[in-house]
Amino acid sequence: MKIPASEWKRKAVHAGMGLFALALRWLTWKQAASCALAALLFNLLVMPRIGRGIYRDGAGRRDVGIVAYPAMVLLLILLFRGSQLPIAAAVWGMMAFGDAAASVLGRTVGGPTLPWNPEKTWIGVFSNWAFGGAAAVAIFGFVAARLEPEAVAILVCGAGLFAFFESVRTGLDDNLVPALPTAFFLAWVSLPASSAAGHEARPSLWLALALNAFVAALAYRARSVSVSGSLAGALVGTAVLAAGGWGAYAVLWGFFLFGTIASRVGYREKEKRGTAQTAQGRRGAAHVVANCLFGALIAVLSSFQANWGLAFSACFAAALADTLATEFGSLYGKSAFSPLGGGTLPVGTPGAVSWPGLAAALAGAASIAVMASVVGLLPARGVPVVAAAGFGGALAESVANVLGRRFGLRLDHEFANALNTFVGALLAIEIWLTLAKGALYLPVEG
Repeated sequence: MKIPASEWKRKAVHAGMGLFALALRWLTWKQAASCALAALLFNLLVMPRIGRGIYRDGAGRRDVGIVAYPAMVLLLILLFRGSQLPIAAAVWGMMAFGDAAASVLGRTVGGPTLPWNPEKTWIGVFSNWAFGGAAAVAIFGFVAARLEPEAVAILVCGAGLFAFFESVRTGLDDNLVPALPTAFFLAWVSLPASSAAGHEARPSLWLALALNAFVAALAYRARSVSVSGSLAGALVGTAVLAAGGWGAYAVLWGFFLFGTIASRVGYREKEKRGTAQTAQGRRGAAHVVANCLFGALIAVLSSFQANWGLAFSACFAAALADTLATEFGSLYGKSAFSPLGGGTLPVGTPGAVSWPGLAAALAGAASIAVMASVVGLLPARGVPVVAAAGFGGALAESVANVLGRRFGLRLDHEFANALNTFVGALLAIEIWLTLAKGALYLPVEG
């Protein structure tokens, strides 16, 4: 596919701006944030007058991607300042060089498209990973003035996550989606292992794989999942069981069973209203990935950390809270409303909430929190934290949908589901550490 000259210019500028990440070796975080803020204001106020030649829509008032880029860099610098500033620089490198390579090579080389996003190709994803990973390693090593083999491995894995997140259809600009989750995972995984993390005996990978293959076959026969859902579920279950142990596996199954039952309750009535799950409630791969990906990644990448069970449980508390809110809210809610105010909305509208739905969401989050405590993933004092975080994560999805609609954006349903699990995990960590400190916790302090 031929790329227009304006797109070549756009990608050259996009990648070239990534070279400024090298300056983070000498700049303080305040100086770096001031530069990023200046770039944001320039793109907001000046670019519409002098730079429309690189806009994708020359008739538009502003270009979302051109504004989102410096905004995300500014946010990275503010969140990962101090000793973690090299992480912000590395992710900036992924944004600059990985994204540019994916666009150029994905469009010029072409090839098979992704099963989860036919608008993007495998060539684009692997180009993003390769160039973004190389840039992240080089920039991190320069800014940090050191580069251990372990850091290289972590950064390459992070670049793979970044490439995957960017390949997912979200309804948002690509600059807004992959950077933050990648940066948080890099920061989390790079923390030193804690002796308080616990060393529960975990089954072997082969036992976990065999067990989950058998369970997936049973779930398919029970018409709870589709073929793709059974395969994705087997992979997620294997990862959670092998890395997180039997307690984490029980939480995963608690989410699946409660969610499946909720989908079956009143299915015919929900079908009449147009709010029922498709395919008679059978979950597919997209549903599994959206609701379980972050939890599985936490189990695999962070199970050596003291608070990994807190974040893991909060992911599934948010996922179940959202599922129950949708299923019972659409069944029993007589009217719905926006969580940001603004009057009533039709039941089933993305982002709309109802009082029965909110009650179901809180019950779902609390049930996962209690289960996580019973199986040993959480201390008893962590139950209200996970319950609150799960409820907050589910509510965050509704808020994101409402805000997206106000700004003319339509969030992809599966992306919105994944968003609530990510927010749930972050909220749980924030609440936990804030309570422990007795004051608001900021990520750069830890």
